Amino acid sequence: MAHQVKDLRRRTTISPVGQRQIMFFDYATVHTVAEVTAAGFFNASRDNLTVGSIVDAVCDINGATARVVLRFVLVPSTGDVTTAVDGGLAAT
Repeated sequence: MAHQVKDLRRRTTISPVGQRQIMFFDYATVHTVAEVTAAGFFNASRDNLTVGSIVDAVCDINGATARVVLRFVLVPSTGDVTTAVDGGLAAT
C-alpha cells in the first residue's frame, strides 16, 4: 500500500539561484522501513518531489518504531519514484 499524500509534510524549501529546489519533508506512517524504502512507495507524491530532496521519516508508528532519513534519487514523470537511505544522518 502506498503512502497517503497528506502525511508527507514539507518543512522547508531551499532554492539556490539557477539550481533545482531541494525540499525537506517530515513523514510519519504505520508502514515499515522496508515498505517506505521500496521503489514506487512515494509515486502518488511525484508532482511535489525533486531529486535530492530529503524525508525525515518515522516508520511503523504502531509497532517497532524506527526513524530513517531518505533522499529522493529518481523522480521520473512515469515509473517509480526511488529513494535511498541518506548516509548524512544515521537512522536512530
